[in-house]
Amino acid sequence: MTVVLCDKYLSLHLSRTIRALLALMWCAVIAIMNPTTVLASSRLKTDIVYMRNGDKITCEIRSLQQGQLTVKPDYTNATIALDWAKIDHIESTQQFVVSDPQGILHPGSLIGEPKTGAVTIAGDTSKTLSQNDVVEIEPLGQTFLRKFRGSIDLGLSIARSNSQKNLSLQTDLTYQSVKDIFSADSSYQFTTQQQTNNTNEATVKSELFRQLKRSNWYAGGLANFLASSEQQIDLRSTLGLGLAKRQIFTNRTNLNVIGGMVYTVERDAKDAISTARTSSLDGALAVQYSTFRFDSTTFDTTLWLYPSITSPGRLRLTLNQDVYYKFLGDFYVRMSFYDNYDNQPVVGAPTNNLGLSSSVGWSFR
Repeated sequence: MTVVLCDKYLSLHLSRTIRALLALMWCAVIAIMNPTTVLASSRLKTDIVYMRNGDKITCEIRSLQQGQLTVKPDYTNATIALDWAKIDHIESTQQFVVSDPQGILHPGSLIGEPKTGAVTIAGDTSKTLSQNDVVEIEPLGQTFLRKFRGSIDLGLSIARSNSQKNLSLQTDLTYQSVKDIFSADSSYQFTTQQQTNNTNEATVKSELFRQLKRSNWYAGGLANFLASSEQQIDLRSTLGLGLAKRQIFTNRTNLNVIGGMVYTVERDAKDAISTARTSSLDGALAVQYSTFRFDSTTFDTTLWLYPSITSPGRLRLTLNQDVYYKFLGDFYVRMSFYDNYDNQPVVGAPTNNLGLSSSVGWSFR
């Protein structure tokens, strides 16, 4: 019923391009969520995790992300998340890829050192990292679909007094291989109320970057899209190239900076009057910050700046602030705030378009 409702709203209120992009992301999320599309793990459950309290767990190590070591013992039907800071050391003869704070990937089997927590990655060449310098661990040789991770959440509120209804739908999808990083985020807000016009806001932001040699620098492409009835934008497409750097990459905090050049084409709503150019060459600057604590709260902040090159003086900005709180397994509550700013908007449209929503969602790997 929820999917039908969302599809109805998307069909009625969004441009064809935005609908197609959101539909593509929705299909990808559904495919990954469907257990029949992901083969059961063929890896052995012979890895060993030694906890600092003396416990020993024989299992399959699935991953290390955001300070959580996910494991699958042979005697459970579900995975277990362990606090990386409370683990003494780990051992495995199977092959993994380990990321250090510089984003450099080290393939090989894992040899842990008791007491210190250091990990030696034994491959063609051996590399020893301290426990704090082991940021991510991924099994080597995973299937394509199992390299994706993401989340999907939905919010719906109804006020009887003025018949106001608000629907919010958000998806996040991330893929990482040995050298490539892809991410795609979408957000949709729709509000209807008696005696006033319906409003909707839809954004899709995607990035594809490839690591430059063995460094924390990446190069790639950007594709961002916006549709907003409040700002009278039928579709704004922003496409370009950029460089990204992982400035901070730890078990608790990530900070990425992006700089590049983009080409923007804007199609305004019917009968809208604009004094700004509908196509321009712009700079693109972004800061992506995330900090998280084990099994509780995550704060994500993303800021994009688009100073125009061919239209001097014009500046566009998008700000997204999300707070996640996990309350049951992979389920969470999300509070989201967004601001789309344009100092040369369509005549009669606001300079800032602000929004706040709350939703319940589910994350997956």
